[in-house]
Amino acid sequence: MLITDSPELQASGQLDYSSRNDELNRLLSAAVVSKSFRNMLLTNPEIALASGYQGETFNLSDADRSWLFSIKPNSLVDLAADMVTHQQTLSQECPVKVPLQSVRHFVRVN
Repeated sequence: MLITDSPELQASGQLDYSSRNDELNRLLSAAVVSKSFRNMLLTNPEIALASGYQGETFNLSDADRSWLFSIKPNSLVDLAADMVTHQQTLSQECPVKVPLQSVRHFVRVN
């Protein structure tokens, strides 16, 4: 039996690609508008994430946190370039959302 509250299913329990992408884009946006947040993000991303930006927090996946903590960008341009590469990798790895109607053809729902 298949039970779901959502019209779409996701193969894994992780955030889907678009949600992950949104959070990374929010992080980059905060770095663009705030020089102090940008400097903290470039020099100490752990503290930048823990502190957030103007009361906002960033809901990054474990994989995104690991990626962010492992890179050592010298500038915002470097961070953005690394992020694009990371997001392209995510889009290839992330599970595809399947409309529930398609699943019903393959799975008997009781």
